Amino acid sequence: MVSEIHYDVVVIGAGPVGCVTALAMNKLGLSVAVLELQPQKSEMSDGRTLALSWNSYLILNRLKVWSSDEEQFPIRRIQISDRGHFGKSVVSASDVQLPKLGFVVRYRDLLPRLRKQLNQQKVKTLFQASANSIEKYKDHSKITLENNGISSEITTRLVVMADGGQSLNIAGLKFKKTVNHGHDAIVGIITGESNPSDMAYERFTQTGPIALLPRGGEYAFVWSVPSSESGDLLNQPEEQFLEAFQNAFGDRCGRFTSIREKRAYSLTTRIAEQPSGGGIVVIGNASQALHPIAAQGLNLGLRDAWDLAELCGGIETEDLVSGNTVSRFRKKRRWDRLQTALFSAGLNRFFSAKIPGISGVRGLGLLGLDLAPLAKKIIMRQLIFGPKL
Repeated sequence: MVSEIHYDVVVIGAGPVGCVTALAMNKLGLSVAVLELQPQKSEMSDGRTLALSWNSYLILNRLKVWSSDEEQFPIRRIQISDRGHFGKSVVSASDVQLPKLGFVVRYRDLLPRLRKQLNQQKVKTLFQASANSIEKYKDHSKITLENNGISSEITTRLVVMADGGQSLNIAGLKFKKTVNHGHDAIVGIITGESNPSDMAYERFTQTGPIALLPRGGEYAFVWSVPSSESGDLLNQPEEQFLEAFQNAFGDRCGRFTSIREKRAYSLTTRIAEQPSGGGIVVIGNASQALHPIAAQGLNLGLRDAWDLAELCGGIETEDLVSGNTVSRFRKKRRWDRLQTALFSAGLNRFFSAKIPGISGVRGLGLLGLDLAPLAKKIIMRQLIFGPKL
């Protein structure tokens, strides 16, 4: 076994949230190591499309990950509507006094940039590294890991778990709440007769919500359908799938003409236990995996990462392991996490409810939002930046 090496912070997980955490901690002058279970290039072909809020974009800019918007697709407007019912609302960047509401980026564009920055900043990153155990002591934690068949131990003042929950068990934690929504998200790329421009769509339908995210001359889509129907839809020929999608979404964007890269995943909300004492924090999807209806999951995780770094920048290095530090972080993030989780779940329930007369209430709500600019501004800025208490 290789002898111990000490770091101020060890981040488990080299996805976007883990990378941002490591870069932000490194910027504070802390010694940082990142452990990633997968090989270095395993996720570079990931076809996911991400919706980054303006706040998330600012975080990436501060860390010098994005210096221009050449490879990004801006969102300046979002149209929200309920298929087959009256009422709609359009939110624009000017409504919330921002240059843009956010950007659409491809996972395979974002992750290489983050990891390249880790390398340029000389942040120690171990790929194919499995953290097998964590032992907590008064002033540090010891992590036993295996990397390319070699066992070793590293010590750290603070362990940040940002791997989607894969390593919760080694800290004696688990997901305390799991909700299967009975729906799958079918995702892919779709093109049509109209130019996507900078408008995103959130369209509520009988089967479930559909989100369209502009990507130049095409849209990335997320279509929530009952799990019992997703397999049949995925196996349909392109022409039949397009017809089903068109019938669900309607003609608001004209006719859709082609589709590619479609696949499905189960929609589940998970909330993890939080560690007691000091030395370990859980962030991002490792802490809370949300319904994608409002595209809040990654943005919430990046706010976790940034707030944690801000907190650590205001304390002595020896206090990273303190239970008070972990407690302050959880208190700092509690309201944002709770509000965002409740908003995502509540929005899904409200627009999927089949109570008599509820469609009229939804229509009035959308219409009212459009007629109340101050309320629209407050709600959207809370979703973009989190609550400012």
